[in-house]
Amino acid sequence: MRVDRLADGLWRWTSPHPEWSDDPNDLGGGWPQDVACVYHESPAGIVLIDPLVPDGSEGERFWHHLDQDVARVGLPPTIVVSAESHGRSADAVHERYPGSRVLGVTLAASCNVDRVLEDGEVLAGDCRVTITDAAGAIRMAIVQCTCHGLLWMSDLLIDDGAGGLCRPPAVWFDDPGARTWLEHGLPQLLPQLVATPIEHLVSAHGPVISVDARAALERALDVPVA
Repeated sequence: MRVDRLADGLWRWTSPHPEWSDDPNDLGGGWPQDVACVYHESPAGIVLIDPLVPDGSEGERFWHHLDQDVARVGLPPTIVVSAESHGRSADAVHERYPGSRVLGVTLAASCNVDRVLEDGEVLAGDCRVTITDAAGAIRMAIVQCTCHGLLWMSDLLIDDGAGGLCRPPAVWFDDPGARTWLEHGLPQLLPQLVATPIEHLVSAHGPVISVDARAALERALDVPVA
């Protein structure tokens, strides 16, 4: 597990995905084995995005620190599941903290979901949710936390192998409509995404970009899909 402090109350950690594959043509592969998660804290509460708790002693250390954070804030966390396959450790977090809620993009997510996220919904700490639900779109939750300048892109951007981000390859998606949306529809969200300052660009499968994050986003949406 690697933990990076991005700002006061904003942390990103990575943990090995248990279903990772080294086959780039497999949905479980083609991206680094370590996947990213986000801890966002504000006076209004804690928001965890796609949490994945590591195994063994690292997991024990993770729970110890999260227990302390939840006790200090005095509110149960909100757990955001930003993609259908990102259930990860959401159930374990929910069971550990009474009163916590799991909010997902669909009730069919790979975990128990208390409620489906709504497009434009604002969570604790001014975390605004954009649901990609246009015709043919790959349904995911983009999360913008304006108090920290965080932009979470879920699986919509991945590691480009050169220190930046790019859109995922078309081979990941069987639906031709999804491929078309990825190529042409996703870039149309750019004006909305850059309407507020971006200080930290984070995706589930790629590096965190905290220098020229807006320019990195623009490049990622400009390069053609492979």
